[in-house]
Amino acid sequence: MNFIQTENTPLISQYRSTLYSQFTGTLDGMWQDLYIASASTFLIEINEISIGYCCIDDSKSLLQIFLNKESNYLMENTLKALISKNLITSARLSTIEPVSFNASLGLANSVDKNTLCFQYSGSSLLKKSALEIQLATVDDADNIRAFFKENAGFEDTFGYADNLINRKELYLSKKDNIIIATGECRLSDTQKEAADIGMIVNKGYRKQGLGTRMLDALAQKAIALNRQPVCSTTVDNIASKKAIEKAGFYCSNIIFDMSFKNEY
Repeated sequence: MNFIQTENTPLISQYRSTLYSQFTGTLDGMWQDLYIASASTFLIEINEISIGYCCIDDSKSLLQIFLNKESNYLMENTLKALISKNLITSARLSTIEPVSFNASLGLANSVDKNTLCFQYSGSSLLKKSALEIQLATVDDADNIRAFFKENAGFEDTFGYADNLINRKELYLSKKDNIIIATGECRLSDTQKEAADIGMIVNKGYRKQGLGTRMLDALAQKAIALNRQPVCSTTVDNIASKKAIEKAGFYCSNIIFDMSFKNEY
């Protein structure tokens, strides 16, 4: 079995489309756009015949793997080959990918929850009125970048806010001309039924229910666009988890970290 590093070829796109159609839930958009998109992609070949692909990040963690239907029985052997060749030492996979997830789980010597992924149930515990939000404009871009850095420790040096503004997917809530919260409603290009939503609340306005109200407002925006609202948070972010659940979301899948020993 060989692993051939490659660019995002039409064959990889075809494989990925098939994989996504088999998911039992929605892949987190941030995970896809930031982590998987920046990972190295490899074609998986046997006797010079391609049977699938995988994505591996710089820390040798497997982020995505697909084998065609006829080769699914080789999933465990494929993982063992990746481990034995020292291409991977761990995996970060979601429960929406049962074939690769179960095979990885069976080989793992340690397992930890990483990210909780949520889907909208259609109602919330929101008691206050909906939050008034407005689309961000190019004139807001500098203030938004400063807001991201101050309130999320995120330094936007690669045009993240600009892209969302151009796509009309970034929203603001202001009080006395101060940004008190930002929200994203990102329409997935690969999962046409989904919209990834997320929010950041100004440090000076936290513990007032603004996060829940922003998520509720964004969920309604997504529904109006005929999209299923989904969101996520890391397992250690208890405050975010509470806000998400109060806004009417339930945990639909989990991304786990699984580590391997090279015993093959």
